[in-house]
Amino acid sequence: MLVQTDSRRRVTLPPILGIKPGDALDLEVLEDGRIILIPVEPIPRHQLWAWTTETKEAITASLTDLRPSIEVKSAKQAAAVAKRWAGED
Repeated sequence: MLVQTDSRRRVTLPPILGIKPGDALDLEVLEDGRIILIPVEPIPRHQLWAWTTETKEAITASLTDLRPSIEVKSAKQAAAVAKRWAGED
């Protein structure tokens, strides 16, 4: 697909690409000069902790945890459960 830049070096993307006004794109320039545009969903800074590799792996592991769920109704119960599960993988 051939597109041209305007006087401000902007490019208009055709609607068939599904990119809408205001969408965020990651622009990558390869060593050979090619440009890649990758649609992204920006993550607010206060939520970045949830997107680390370690956190995603922990969430995935927790979804396959076979231990039964326990409803904790007091701080004393929470301490007992934490003590019992301490050191488990």
